Amino acid sequence: MRAQRFPFGFKPLALFALIAALLVGPLSLAPSTASAASAFAQTSASGFSSQSGIQLENSSEGGQNVAFIDNGDYIAFAGMDFGAGATSFQARVASNASGGSIELRLGSQNGTLIGTCAVPGTGGWQNWTTVTCPVNGNPSGTHTLYLKFTGGAGNLFNVLWFKFGGGLSAFTRIEAESFSSQSGIQVEASSEGGQNVGFIDNGDYLSFAGVDFGSGAASFRARVASNASGGSIELRLGSQNGTLIGTCAVPGTGGWQNWTTVTCPVNGNPSGTHTLFLKFTGGAGNLFNLNWFQFDVAGPQTGGDVEGKLFAGYQGWFNAAGDGSPNGGWIHWSKNSSAPTANVNVNFELYPDIREYSKLYQTNLANFGNGTQAKLFSSYDQETVDKHFEWMQSYNIDGAALQRFGADESDVPNNWKTNRDSVAVKVKNAAETYNRKFYVMYDITDMNPSNWANAVKHDWTTNIVGGMQLTNSSAYARQDGKIVVCIWGIGFTDRPGTASEHANLIAWFKDRGVYVIGGVPTYWRTGNNDSKSGFMSVYESLDMLSPWFVGRFGRNGLADADHFMNNQWGPDFQYTQQRGIAYQPVLWPGSAWSNMTGGPRNENPRLHGDFMWRQAYNMKSLGIDTGYVAMFDEYDEGTAIAKIAENSSMIPTNQYFLTLDADGVAVSSDFYLRLAGDINRMFKGQIPATVNHPTSHQ
Repeated sequence: MRAQRFPFGFKPLALFALIAALLVGPLSLAPSTASAASAFAQTSASGFSSQSGIQLENSSEGGQNVAFIDNGDYIAFAGMDFGAGATSFQARVASNASGGSIELRLGSQNGTLIGTCAVPGTGGWQNWTTVTCPVNGNPSGTHTLYLKFTGGAGNLFNVLWFKFGGGLSAFTRIEAESFSSQSGIQVEASSEGGQNVGFIDNGDYLSFAGVDFGSGAASFRARVASNASGGSIELRLGSQNGTLIGTCAVPGTGGWQNWTTVTCPVNGNPSGTHTLFLKFTGGAGNLFNLNWFQFDVAGPQTGGDVEGKLFAGYQGWFNAAGDGSPNGGWIHWSKNSSAPTANVNVNFELYPDIREYSKLYQTNLANFGNGTQAKLFSSYDQETVDKHFEWMQSYNIDGAALQRFGADESDVPNNWKTNRDSVAVKVKNAAETYNRKFYVMYDITDMNPSNWANAVKHDWTTNIVGGMQLTNSSAYARQDGKIVVCIWGIGFTDRPGTASEHANLIAWFKDRGVYVIGGVPTYWRTGNNDSKSGFMSVYESLDMLSPWFVGRFGRNGLADADHFMNNQWGPDFQYTQQRGIAYQPVLWPGSAWSNMTGGPRNENPRLHGDFMWRQAYNMKSLGIDTGYVAMFDEYDEGTAIAKIAENSSMIPTNQYFLTLDADGVAVSSDFYLRLAGDINRMFKGQIPATVNHPTSHQ
């Protein structure tokens, strides 16, 4: 049973605190010392930097929630980064009373008011619901955010988490329940996951503030269901009776959860940013349900950001103690999260060239041969991500595939999710700053076989498209007019998922207008070795195939690359060309992971660039002009192309690391970035395809 609620602002903890203060000293709620990463990542309400009047308790959805909230109480969050601007706010709330309101203020508890979010009664202190409201003034930059609580007498409501959203692109899927305002409708659970808008009657409406139509929209589609005779959706701008830009007929579907997608033309080629109203019309009684909607641009689009381009996989998974990350340790640099210590817990093969990083963290390793202290970067720092994307721009790499490890069906905050989302927002920021493209790549390795596909769907809907709104970014990759996603691990013998589950997930994305890349096994075409059998129809349903080749060859150097040209890349490329599937083979510079696993040192030698260039040259000779470099920042397994220690003067004196001169030829720390840029130029026909690479070693 939960603690008894007390009226008129009386809080039992206050009495206990007074007694404790008299006996042993004050009892207080300690503020969080972890910095809030981004306004657009889900932030636990219990992670405040200061508060007044509230208490914490265990939540039925996991973690802790803010509770015993009375009129005038507040929680504050220092250093909230609103990026280029926020337009909406969401919070997870519960109330066994009549609710109240959350005032969103900047700077102080009585500072600039940017929005007010009404909180309803939910029938229980742990009966959770998500409320959404618009944000005014498009606040940008970094601020201390105050959530100030207002309402009547007694306890008002509980808060579990909150997050902000940016502007809405008309051309990405918009969940119907994410409305800014509404009249007459209710929200219910959807059989397709998440929630849908239901109980729609004639004259009801939804509005969506700040919908960006870009240079114009030509058509509208919506996911609908009806156990009646249906009705119509009027598309209006500015108000519920504003400019009519289209009307979409909704048929009966034989059930309130029997979903279908309807499409209709849009008139007048609306452009720019508007408040969109969906006004519902029809006969008596409930008309239909609405799950989501999306606009499309005029005419079919071809071309885009991925085909004919060179992307690099971006891990973004390194943490360091003191970086403010929720994980709070040396993640990926160390085997046990403690500071890297020689011959004890070092988990990475290549030492980065640290000379250009503005923020570094001290390890327990000895100084470098040149006397420099052995420090490392953290991917949690915006400065680090910025530097990596600056390099992509400088060295002619078109963009990054952001690795997303794991996904959750639950919205309960946890440290791994918070860290993952924070880095994702920082990647978006850096890609926008340095004019690079990025897309999300789900790595399904080690995901739960029982719910992995539903977890991906929920994460995409709630976090990627919803909370963080990554797909609304001008930097998010599009191909043929569609946003891009990659699912890595399809069909591998040691990854989860049946053929049916993968086919369903790919169809789910495609039904939402998404261009789907599959990270597939080396032997996908023959269905053996690293590939499960019975997956050919799954592979053929993808828009682009990206076979994984790291570690599949290399010990025999260039001869292995030539063998793969004749036995894998050539037949693969011919097969995909005949079926209209794009082909994005993986290129890699070499690899080793002796520090991580105890394997051989310099296991697959880089051959001072000859190995990766031969792969690219052979691919270009076949007519392939699209590639994926594995990886940009994979220092763990020795495949990184980002700047690397050149020789023993740039690594600790008491720990082995693979350096770039291991093959007997000295190359600069940026050599593999320059090599990748030349590969991209060769793929695009800007320089001739030559057997030997044109990239200077220094």
